[in-house]
Amino acid sequence: MEEKKISIVLPVYNGSEYLAESIESVLAQTYANWELIIVNDCSTDNTLAIASDFANKDARIKVFSNKENLKLPNTLNAGFEHATGEYYTWTSDDNKYKPEALRVMVECLEKNPDAVMVYTDYTTIDSSGTTIKLVNELGPKYIFTGNIIGACFLYRADVAHKVGLYDANLFLAEDYDYWIRLYEVGKVLHIEDDLYCYRIHGKSLTETRKNQVDEQTYKVLDKHFRFAYAKSVENGLCNEFFDHMLNRASAHREATLKKLLSVNPKYWFHLRWNQLKVFIWYSRLWQMLLKLKKKL
Repeated sequence: MEEKKISIVLPVYNGSEYLAESIESVLAQTYANWELIIVNDCSTDNTLAIASDFANKDARIKVFSNKENLKLPNTLNAGFEHATGEYYTWTSDDNKYKPEALRVMVECLEKNPDAVMVYTDYTTIDSSGTTIKLVNELGPKYIFTGNIIGACFLYRADVAHKVGLYDANLFLAEDYDYWIRLYEVGKVLHIEDDLYCYRIHGKSLTETRKNQVDEQTYKVLDKHFRFAYAKSVENGLCNEFFDHMLNRASAHREATLKKLLSVNPKYWFHLRWNQLKVFIWYSRLWQMLLKLKKKL
């Protein structure tokens, strides 16, 4: 049986340091029917030369360059305009697939025709590629308590066409918004296999723009509030959803809290209980320090 094609978009801006490793991880896949669409977002280093060199050696690799710097959401949209596969995914220039990643994800979607998307566990690595830790993601029902999809995923192209483009207004949280939109239209499945290496280093967006990520994440949750609230209540995760939203609302915490309490007044008791637990913890710590002082 012929393998269905996977379209992998790789957006890159000045990613020459790790780009070759990322591309080589795609070439090393045990699943062969893929196309790698590299979109150079006006890089000023030798990113384009590296990408072009790989494309000259393998016809499955295609390279496009934006005429102006579009940033991640629009660069993803530009890449998927060229996609011809039945499955879609995207990866980053500083991350790497493990060899079985594509095969395992395709097999899961083939076995579950009612699923629109799958995602996997992954390993975090440092700038030199040394393993930091294994990340076991939570199940799909926890999507409104955090961006649990992670960095290794696969979704159906026909569903992507219905869902539409990545939202450029939600830059830094455009992926989270997209996963929720997919979750709204169909089943999302979690594969409990470690199939990806996610690199943590000082230049990554999540490390350099945390406050902006929080604000954009808040906007995503606010955009999908009705659906998120209904599903969270259904799954018994209302307080956790509200906590997630409140923790991302540092710029407008009081207004957000007022909104959440108007929707569910019982959330007040959850907040008071959390405050009490913190007070008890500090009280016990203080008592321990006093005892230690007496012994000294």
